[in-house]
Amino acid sequence: MQVKLTAEPAKRKGGMSMYKKILFPTCLTESCAHVFDFALRTAIEEKAKLWIYYGLGRVPYGESEVMEEIKKAEKQVAEEYAEKMKAKGFTDYAINVSDGDVVSEIVKLARNAAIDVIIMGTGTKPPIPTGEAARVGPLGETTAQTLLWAPCPVLVVPPALVPGLAR
Repeated sequence: MQVKLTAEPAKRKGGMSMYKKILFPTCLTESCAHVFDFALRTAIEEKAKLWIYYGLGRVPYGESEVMEEIKKAEKQVAEEYAEKMKAKGFTDYAINVSDGDVVSEIVKLARNAAIDVIIMGTGTKPPIPTGEAARVGPLGETTAQTLLWAPCPVLVVPPALVPGLAR
């Protein structure tokens, strides 16, 4: 028996939504593209609001420079994802950018917004170019720490769901 891997959210009978609020933390790398596609499909299927979060990390600037960096990053996040959502007719989203410890900020946003699920990738390091197996390997630091501290379930999308990597 062959099992086909797909990056489609599970379908439920009865039309009940499991998630009303989904948080997608991004690092704006190519590694996040398939995770975003999965998060967006899940949000559409669940009729959920999608929070897109980008963390700047600890920024060693003054307050005005930090605010400028946040505005630049918000624009960058919107450029990366807004057209994809618009093309699918999806408008129920929010973009959040902050400085500070990324994991702490993800956890704080999840708690404050009463997020139902966090959807993220295993990490930003691509498995194939570095010679690692696509199905085996450690989680990235941000994902591992988010799993430990999140106030809600964390759904981790494996790199094997990237088109072309499935065996």
